[in-house]
Amino acid sequence: MLKKFILCLIIFLAIFTIFFQKKLDKSEIEKGITLDIARKHYTEHSIKQIIKHLSKHHGTYLQLHFSDNENYSIYSKMLKQTSNKTNSYFLTKKELKSIIKYANKRNVQIIPEIDLPSHSKSILTLLRKHHPDTYQKVVSQDDSSTIDFIDNKDSLKFSKDLISEISGLFKQPKYKDEQKMVIGGDEVPGSGANQQQFVKYINQISNYANSNNYEAKIWNDSITKEGLKQLDQSIIVMYWQQKNQNSLTPKDFFDYNHQVENFNSQSLYLFPRDEKSTSTSKNIDLISDTKITSFNTYHNHQKNYYDTNLNGVTMSFWGEFASSLSQNDLIKYIIKYIKIFF
Repeated sequence: MLKKFILCLIIFLAIFTIFFQKKLDKSEIEKGITLDIARKHYTEHSIKQIIKHLSKHHGTYLQLHFSDNENYSIYSKMLKQTSNKTNSYFLTKKELKSIIKYANKRNVQIIPEIDLPSHSKSILTLLRKHHPDTYQKVVSQDDSSTIDFIDNKDSLKFSKDLISEISGLFKQPKYKDEQKMVIGGDEVPGSGANQQQFVKYINQISNYANSNNYEAKIWNDSITKEGLKQLDQSIIVMYWQQKNQNSLTPKDFFDYNHQVENFNSQSLYLFPRDEKSTSTSKNIDLISDTKITSFNTYHNHQKNYYDTNLNGVTMSFWGEFASSLSQNDLIKYIIKYIKIFF
């Protein structure tokens, strides 16, 4: 009798799980774009034009990728980029504040994106120029474009100070308690061999971002299965690709209760350039065929992962091949794909 009761209970729970579990509500999934202003300069006017069209098509955020090996493209008192004159290297403090105000008025949150500890050559170059003593303390001995993350107190302090400065610059009262900040974690040399120290560093700077009222976001690719067990569950994961069959899948992050955003690099990564009609057609097909739940995984580039912790999908515009494009050409290119994506 007891066995029959247990069997019936198991069947009931299975049916309940299938038919009554919380469904993935696509209306709750935020959509936005990433703009690489580190590799390609965008004027204040250009960014505002992009925001205008993003808002028009109901995009909810613009993620500004302002820090990479090539350039640190915003005002920084810490790094001695303080000119108030418009220039082609970085946005002034006044320009940045104006962009944020313009975006918030149109219901678009500006998400700052810094990449720590790697992709930091521009930061370290400025540091070496203006603060050589600090530079020597924080630069990795194994990679000159990486901040030393292996139990280095000076690196941790510097990272926190930079996050503090960014937190103040991007403060948006309209989005109080909803603000997000990308803290990095992308393509980190030595992160596999030193996974415990790497995740410890990420957790520490994530907690510091939290203390400044920002949710922290990281890229997925440098986290291993062992590291995932240690990774703070409050961290949002931007999933762009599964590097190999042993790398973590979206399901792995879902299973550890992480919110995941879809940054599918196969179909939602775009590289502004002089474009042939065949390239445009191919990009349009890829974007149109990509579902919110379609992730770029190793065995199947468009494998679907459904989970209620899927909370965002982003189209990214990277600047590697955009050096020759005018501001008008940039705007036209990006607006064209905004209309398709949203």
